[in-house]
Order: sequence, then C-alpha cells, then structure tokens
Amino acid sequence: MRKLFFNNKGQSTIEFILLIPFLIFTCFAVFQLGYVMYIQNNIKQLSREAARIITTTNSNSLCMEIIKDCNDFNKNLIFQVIISPDPETERKVGDIVKIGIKINYEGFGGLIENILGKPIIIYSESSMRMECE
Repeated sequence: MRKLFFNNKGQSTIEFILLIPFLIFTCFAVFQLGYVMYIQNNIKQLSREAARIITTTNSNSLCMEIIKDCNDFNKNLIFQVIISPDPETERKVGDIVKIGIKINYEGFGGLIENILGKPIIIYSESSMRMECE
C-alpha cells in the first residue's frame, strides 16, 4: 500500500521541466552580456583608430571609410559618428580631436529592445592631438 501512494519516479523529470526555461534564459542573458562587451571593445578600438586616422591625415572621408571597413563584427549595426571639431578646415596642428561612435544595439532579433522597451546604447569616445594639417 505504501508503494502505491508514495511513488517518486517522475519527480526529478517534472522538476527539470520546470527549471529548464530559467536555465536557458540565464544562459541567453550571459551570452548577450558577453556579446555587448565584445561590441564595446570593438567600438573602443574603432574610435581609437578613427582618431588616429583623423589626426594624421585630417580627412573625414578617410576616417569614415576606415570605420565602414573595420565593422567586421556585425554588418547590421548602424553607427553614428561624432567628430569634434567637425570641419576639416577648423582643425590645426596641436588641437585636440574627439571621435565619438554610438550604436543602438537591439539585441538578438530585437529581443532586448522588446524586453526593456528601448535599445542598449553603446558609446565610445577617443581623443588625440592633431599632428598634421
């Protein structure tokens, strides 16, 4: 009679089925966080390279070409590039040039934007001293 009322054969399966969505969500969140950090590192390196190009060549068009060519980690990301001072004619030797790159990251399939209600803004800024005119 005791075996009939206290049968525990399926208990671990039910517990696993109830727990697996939380485990999958946790893994997905960790992967997304790692990918955002990867993008942040690449954007930081890209802003440094763009600042180096501008301070050595004083060419906004060459800087934009380098930014487009170096975007090998995700071709779907849209950059907003801020160059200060912007006109090439206003920059002279010894001035500090700031390059800011901003990305609105929506997450995998727009999931982060749907959950949070807004995209994650990834921004990086680098500055260097002008070396040529």
